[in-house]
Amino acid sequence: MEPTIEPGDGFVAVPTAITGETTPGDIVIYQSTGEGLVTHRVVDETPAGYVTRGDANPVTDQDGGDPHVTEEDIVAKALQVGDTVVTVPGLGTAAAAIGGSVNTVQLLITSELGGDSSESSGLAYLLLVLSLVGYAVETVRDSRRPGPDDGDDIGVSPRFLTVAFTLFVVALAAAAMLVPAGTASLTVISSDPAPDAERVTEPGGTVETTYYIENDGVIPVVSRLETGDDITLERNEVAVSGRERVAVPVTLAAPDETGHYERSVVEYRYLYLLPRSLLEALYEIHPRIPFGAIVVPIGISAHVLGRILVGSESVRETRDRERRRRSRPGLFDRIRKQK
Repeated sequence: MEPTIEPGDGFVAVPTAITGETTPGDIVIYQSTGEGLVTHRVVDETPAGYVTRGDANPVTDQDGGDPHVTEEDIVAKALQVGDTVVTVPGLGTAAAAIGGSVNTVQLLITSELGGDSSESSGLAYLLLVLSLVGYAVETVRDSRRPGPDDGDDIGVSPRFLTVAFTLFVVALAAAAMLVPAGTASLTVISSDPAPDAERVTEPGGTVETTYYIENDGVIPVVSRLETGDDITLERNEVAVSGRERVAVPVTLAAPDETGHYERSVVEYRYLYLLPRSLLEALYEIHPRIPFGAIVVPIGISAHVLGRILVGSESVRETRDRERRRRSRPGLFDRIRKQK
């Protein structure tokens, strides 16, 4: 997506459940056949679906043989203010570097203490999130700091910067929990006679399969799984460390009639920043309550940290204060005047 999003830059991916309908000009993150998630811009809408293209590409993805992108393929959109994508230079590179350091420290600590890394306290990962916020805020503050050749441009409100980055980190945390979650469908086939094939059984029988929970991030997550009466999971709650994949054995029951039947698994995913006992208690009240209990403290912490790093003065106020300070006579100037 160069030059709109440079390699290593960070941007806010907002889930489509929040953004609503897609229109040409939007930068979307969609599930591509055989390539995983792709970030490209929507350039046209046709009855067959959306036409997409990377900003640095001369032709569209569809001209290259890819199928049209449907609304169901899109998992998130890049946050844009007008026609400008909200990016933080170097944030992606910094996140990868900090994430690797945190993982290394965690492994050292858990190996020394004899603990399980998947059960470690979420404090280190909360610090990771706050470190990323601090890095982003400091980057913007440095870019806005007046230099010796700056003119009398309009200052940027520190409140605006703080709120912008608070929303930035809240969106990151929300996307990490909302985008991978949702409903998965598992198929069971009831057949008479039943051939020796995967997920095929005789009427009234059962088949064994696997449901996978994959955590592509560096922060551990806790997944809660809900199912109907015709599906049984070995575990309904699973903690998954960063960059790991956990397999959950599943038993699917077939009805007495032959045919293809869909069984659903609903997954709720939470960043592992609270004790599991607290997450479980909040989940029992309502599955969305743990989501708020995680996002709100992150937002408050990001806002406080942003105010500390950005300060309370705009660029113009800082420049005026510096000019007033420089215009005051110094100690030696006052002594010469007295003489």
